[in-house]
Amino acid sequence: MTDNLYITNNEVEILDSLVDSKNMFYDFSKNKVVSFISEMDFNLVLYNASNRDSGFTMYVVKNFCEHEGDLVLLRNVFDSILKSGVNDYLMRMAKSKVEDIFYMANTFRALFKKPKSDDDYDVMTPQLPSSLSY
Repeated sequence: MTDNLYITNNEVEILDSLVDSKNMFYDFSKNKVVSFISEMDFNLVLYNASNRDSGFTMYVVKNFCEHEGDLVLLRNVFDSILKSGVNDYLMRMAKSKVEDIFYMANTFRALFKKPKSDDDYDVMTPQLPSSLSY
């Protein structure tokens, strides 16, 4: 989506990230949203337990303290998906995790000793690719 926003469905990569960050879960009967920080990257993992479309998706905002605009973009993506009525519960959980980290960005910036971002927060709602709206 952007140079600092990485998205993958590679389950091996996602499972490795969950295990390495000690965020692995073992109940795959329910939808899950897990967020964690690895180095200076915000990682958001969604697991859809639906039988017809089960699987993982991971979003990574690289160096999120300096790229808050990408957090806004990601939040807008989830907001757009919510408006289309796709998997409301999972998308609400994901949107909430992104909003939480956005509101804590100043705290993390101080912790990581990073300067204030120059990102423009007036990010337009993106058009969703057809693969996200099935």
